[in-house]
Amino acid sequence: MALRTLLMNGWIIDGTGREAFPGSVAIDDGRLPSVGTVEVSRDDECIDCAGLTILPGLVDAHVHLIDDNITNAYEAELARSIPEATVDAAANAERLLRLGFTTVREAGTRANIGVAVRDGVRAKKIRGPRVVTAGTIISTPGGLGDFFPSHLFERAPYYPSSQSSLVVGPAEARAVVRRQVKDGVDWIKVGVSGTGFNPRCPADRVAISDEELGAVIDEAAVQRRPVMAHAESRESIVAAARAGVRTIEHGVYLDDEGVEAMLAGGVALCPTLAMYSAFAERGGDFGIPKDIVEQHRRTHNSHVESVRKAYAAGVPIIAGGDAGLAHFPQGRCVEEIARYVELIGMSSLGALATITRVAAEVLGLGEAVGTLERGKLADLVLVRADPGDCVTALQDPANVVGVFQEGELVHEVDRPAPRLERGRAPAPQAVQGR
Repeated sequence: MALRTLLMNGWIIDGTGREAFPGSVAIDDGRLPSVGTVEVSRDDECIDCAGLTILPGLVDAHVHLIDDNITNAYEAELARSIPEATVDAAANAERLLRLGFTTVREAGTRANIGVAVRDGVRAKKIRGPRVVTAGTIISTPGGLGDFFPSHLFERAPYYPSSQSSLVVGPAEARAVVRRQVKDGVDWIKVGVSGTGFNPRCPADRVAISDEELGAVIDEAAVQRRPVMAHAESRESIVAAARAGVRTIEHGVYLDDEGVEAMLAGGVALCPTLAMYSAFAERGGDFGIPKDIVEQHRRTHNSHVESVRKAYAAGVPIIAGGDAGLAHFPQGRCVEEIARYVELIGMSSLGALATITRVAAEVLGLGEAVGTLERGKLADLVLVRADPGDCVTALQDPANVVGVFQEGELVHEVDRPAPRLERGRAPAPQAVQGR
């Protein structure tokens, strides 16, 4: 049995900001004892990575694992039972892992499915990324998560299998936070504005009172849980950042006041720009309702300018897919970083950092994952591409040749695609790249 696995003779992008360099990576007991130069012994299993670039495991900071081929709110909730949604979540978790995502943040689920998937992955009952999870989205009547006509559901908490928990007043807001913490969540998600996906509560609307928002964030702090805020409108971004959230999701109408509030509070932005752009560009071709498509066409330019403004000011940007819709399937968070290069002006290395190091740091996992450094967990992706082409290459799943999670090879391409060339080192030697 091999003592170690050595990934030899590849190009390495370690995620620290350093330019790509040739070298090898050692994996031992799930961690990285050396990166760049490795000592090879006779018992090591050696994998030739010539022609490949070795990246840190990818991080999607905004997933909804229950979503699969969704075109409207009815399909997302009422049409699917909790057992069906659980099956979808498990299947999507495995899919994301195969695509190179070794860590994800669940940004709103039904029942307690996010916790169940997280724990199932930890126990190795199912395969999937490392999951940090929110519970249901804390919303209000007429707010972000209140999609359906009032005559169907007369009173909060809406209905038992909703993706949202509707609260009225600070006391109910605190109670939902406490209940979610009791049930095991890692993050709290709150809807501060509306959304282009909900015609009954559009993106430019503030969807929760200051008192309710303050209660959510205050109770989350007491319970030692960070808060992510769905905030698209200008007022909601400012309110959420000043109140103490850790991340702003979307930030469509971010202005200078919002940027100042985010910088002052150390708040990161998770734009999900690619998914919103895809609504405008191709949503109609996949059955997305016309009013939703038109709403996203109207907000596209503002969204792009908001992300540019945040990036220029130094607000941390983290990549999130918000995927699972018919026009934007699970795993398309890789399209997000391509948009950062194309529309925001990031370099390829800068864009890759948003889906590795920066995302891991914001999620509180930076000491363990996000970069290829000595002592960290061996989460790696092997991409068939030159280093400068990785952002483009990741758009095609066939270029993800191998995925390691905590040192275990969890995905390897099947024939006829090129396989990893394995072999034993013939004699002890040192390898420093090519």
